[in-house]
Amino acid sequence: MRFFYKKAVILTVAVITVFLLAISASRGKYQFTFSEHLVTVVLAPVESVVAKLGYGLRQAGATTGQIWNVYRDNQALQAENDQLRQNTIDVTEIVAENARLRTMLEYKKTAPQFDFVTASVIARDPGTWTNTIIINRGTDSGITKDMAVVTHQGLVGSVVQAYSTTAKVQLILDPRSAVGALVQRPDSRVVAIVEGNAAKVAELRMVNLARDADIIKGDKIITSGFGGIYPKGLLVGEAVDVINEEGGLLKYAVLKPAVDFDRLEEVFVIVRSREPIPVPQTVTPPGQQQAAPKGATGR
Repeated sequence: MRFFYKKAVILTVAVITVFLLAISASRGKYQFTFSEHLVTVVLAPVESVVAKLGYGLRQAGATTGQIWNVYRDNQALQAENDQLRQNTIDVTEIVAENARLRTMLEYKKTAPQFDFVTASVIARDPGTWTNTIIINRGTDSGITKDMAVVTHQGLVGSVVQAYSTTAKVQLILDPRSAVGALVQRPDSRVVAIVEGNAAKVAELRMVNLARDADIIKGDKIITSGFGGIYPKGLLVGEAVDVINEEGGLLKYAVLKPAVDFDRLEEVFVIVRSREPIPVPQTVTPPGQQQAAPKGATGR
C-alpha cells in the first residue's frame, strides 16, 4: 500500500511538473516573440545604418586592397622598366666599346712596326681641360716619359709623367707642345713645327713656314720623325687654311686635328718603335757644321 502511495505521489509530481513547464514554455515563447518584434521595430533603422556602414567599410577595404595591389604592381613594373632601360644602356655601351676596340685592333694590325699598350682615359686635368689627360696605365705596364700616344685616327700627344699605374699625357692641342711635322703630299714634303693654338683650343697651327712654302688647303700633315719622340708617319691633321703673317716673310697653316679629342676614350701608347729615325739631309758648305732644317726640331 505504501509502495503504491509513493508511486502515486511521484506520478502526481511529474504531471504537475510537466504542466508547469508547458505553461512556462508558452509564456517564454510569447515573451520571445514580443521581444523579437520590439527589436525589429525599434532597432531596424540602426541595423540598416550599421549594415550599410559595414558594407561601405567592406567595399572601402576591398578598394584599398585593389589600390595597394595596383600600386605594388606599378612599382614592380617601374623597377622592371628601369632595369630594362639600364640593360639597354649597358648593351649600347658594350656595343660602342666593342666597335671602338675593333677599330683599334684593325689599326694595330696595320702598324706592325709599333709595340702598343692599350689604355683608357680616366680623367682630364680640370685646369687644362684640352691640354692633358690621365690614362690608366703606367710604369707597371712599361710606360715611361716621352712615349708617343696615338689612336687609330692619328696623333694624340706624349707622356709627360708616368706613375706606377697611371700616366699624364700632354695633348698636341697644348700650346706648349711642339711636333715636328711635314706635308705628306709627295710634291711638297715641307717640314715645320705643329703646335697648339691658345686662341682656338680645337685648332693646331703649322708655324714658321716660308712665304713660298708649298702647302695648300687639304694637305695631310704627318709627323716628320725628327726629335726622337714621335715616330715618322703619324697623322697629325689636315690643313684647312693658310694665312700670311704680318711682315711678309712667313706664313702659317691652320690644321684640323686628325683626332676627335672630345670623344677620346681609349688610346695606344707606343712603347717601342721599329720605325727608323730620319736624319736630315742638307748640303753643308765647306768649313761649316751641318744644321737641321729650320723648324725641324720638334719632338
